[in-house]
Amino acid sequence: MSHGDSSQATMRLSYGQLRETLKRFAYFRHWTEDQVRRFPIRECSILARVVQYEPHQTIPLELPLPFTYLVLSGQCMILQCLQLVRESCRLATPDDPAGSPRPPTPDLLDPGAPDNQLEAVHHLHETFTAGAAHAAQSGYPQHDPDSAICFLKTPPPVEPLLHQFVDVGTLRCGAVFGLGERHQHRTIVARTRTQCLLIPRCWLFLKAQNIANTWQRLRMYLDGAVPDRDELYRRFMRDRAWLAYRRWLADETVARPVHTGTVLADVPMMCRILAPSKLNGQKGAGC
Repeated sequence: MSHGDSSQATMRLSYGQLRETLKRFAYFRHWTEDQVRRFPIRECSILARVVQYEPHQTIPLELPLPFTYLVLSGQCMILQCLQLVRESCRLATPDDPAGSPRPPTPDLLDPGAPDNQLEAVHHLHETFTAGAAHAAQSGYPQHDPDSAICFLKTPPPVEPLLHQFVDVGTLRCGAVFGLGERHQHRTIVARTRTQCLLIPRCWLFLKAQNIANTWQRLRMYLDGAVPDRDELYRRFMRDRAWLAYRRWLADETVARPVHTGTVLADVPMMCRILAPSKLNGQKGAGC
């Protein structure tokens, strides 16, 4: 086992371990005994590896060498990002602006332009020293926020896009993803500590390992079973409208000045509910 970083562990499987692992997935039942015993399974043991992801860690899908992920243990969350236009709350399109440019700061300046960085640092230094010199000339310390930190009063520009994250579903042990299914503004995040078997997609799509186009059919099933971005947006707006109506109905009912004149005697005995304080006060009393 090797540790690429503090939160991800990678392990290679031997021939026997990989053979027993693949038996847990129904997708490999079409493999013949000759495939299992001979070259393909041994080649897969060289190419494949097991990677462990910590909770809330993003599982990368856009890699130079695309992989197919087979969940061995744990749970993964399908997280969809909905980009909404702030003013109209509609789904953003590629034609919408990504946001207004912000004023340059020393951290965002071009690293290849040291003169600009030096000029910005000098400007900040002069701003603070001007305030300090003014306070030193007077007989007591003074703090003038208008001259010392006036640039902090400038509010950041409002982004035109609003990002709303939606939990689409959960991938549990035995699930497969990373077959090339659509994932526009979508990512996979480990919900718990998760172990996945990573197999190169190009090798898995070869004819010897893709009898009857098993993996393409599975990709079509995932595209149909998992809601797309437009469907998730419609559900989001429906739930948002229902939540607003529920709040309005509750506030309208509470604020309604209607007095029916009902007294306690009008409520049937079997429907009355006593407060906990009254129940504690009546404990031990006879019926």
